[in-house]
Amino acid sequence: MSNFIHFGCWNNLNKGCLLNVTNLLKDRLKDAAKQKIDFLTIAGDNYYPKKEKVGVKKNKIIIPSLLEEGFAHLPKEIPIYMILGNHDLETNTGGNNFFITDLNDQVEKDVCSIINYEQKSTIKNREIEYNLFKEMMLENGTLIIMIDTSMYSVDAYKYLPCYKEFLSKGSDYSVDELKTKQLELIKTAITKYKDDVKNLILIGHHPIIGLKEKDNKNANIQDIIEFDTVLKEIYSILSDDVTYFYLCADVHLYQEGEIGLKIDDKSTMKIKQYIVGTGGTDLDKCPNKSEMAGVTRNERLTYTMTRCEAKCGFLECINTSPVPEFLFNGVPTAGGKRKRRKTRKIKSKKSKRKSKRH
Repeated sequence: MSNFIHFGCWNNLNKGCLLNVTNLLKDRLKDAAKQKIDFLTIAGDNYYPKKEKVGVKKNKIIIPSLLEEGFAHLPKEIPIYMILGNHDLETNTGGNNFFITDLNDQVEKDVCSIINYEQKSTIKNREIEYNLFKEMMLENGTLIIMIDTSMYSVDAYKYLPCYKEFLSKGSDYSVDELKTKQLELIKTAITKYKDDVKNLILIGHHPIIGLKEKDNKNANIQDIIEFDTVLKEIYSILSDDVTYFYLCADVHLYQEGEIGLKIDDKSTMKIKQYIVGTGGTDLDKCPNKSEMAGVTRNERLTYTMTRCEAKCGFLECINTSPVPEFLFNGVPTAGGKRKRRKTRKIKSKKSKRKSKRH
């Protein structure tokens, strides 16, 4: 295996552009003139409920038929490696009320309905492998490690019921135990391939750091501050002997950036990051690059955005050369054609009025 396609934040048939993305994806898989695609990586947020505001609260309405239909649009001819996002781990705790419309009944507190329905949907596509952790060594010396990043967020403790549900009904991990277990798996994989790895591609749900526009201002995105310690552990084993890449989702746009993580006074870990939260849900706005092209936090972490597109689509990752090559395939945003038709109608009415005056 060598080449793959990556995206996340995708299964939303309430609105968004999922069908445009999956149609483009299927066309790409059939295109014999281009490099063969061997597998897909999907970086979480594998379903978006319908939202309804009721006073100050939001009802998140889970529609099992739409969730299942979204999974049915994924291809069935190549392996699909999927990890969790924060939305997959949500329950009806906090200020959110979850409903199952097919049953017309409110879900009990702490029921992990989203993850349960997702797991049922993956059974119908045997190519889907839904994991907390996955490692793959490719032919060109590229090691891929897919990990869970929600456990490094401040909300991790809220997700524990659904972690337990996902892993097994008998499991009972704390957040610290989850992080310790995952770090052990990462270090074991890296040590196993240390002599052969030339490139390391980490895949998680959350960006290490990023930018988006919020309330007409550029906002610094960093929800997994504790993930820095994992990156430092990785660097302590591999140092500068490999090229580092990080693929993720969570933010609903496409963004490339250069990350520098200060290890000590002499060393900085350099990571090329690709945010691909473009698989089929509502899009975020790109930041104003002229206002703030780089971000610095705690004098340790630096980020420079090099490209941003508010488009749906997927990232093509070609691994036939010594260093991986990445190409973003974007699709037109939903509603674009309707807007153009509306514009033509307005012009047509104006021209008719002009002709009547003459």
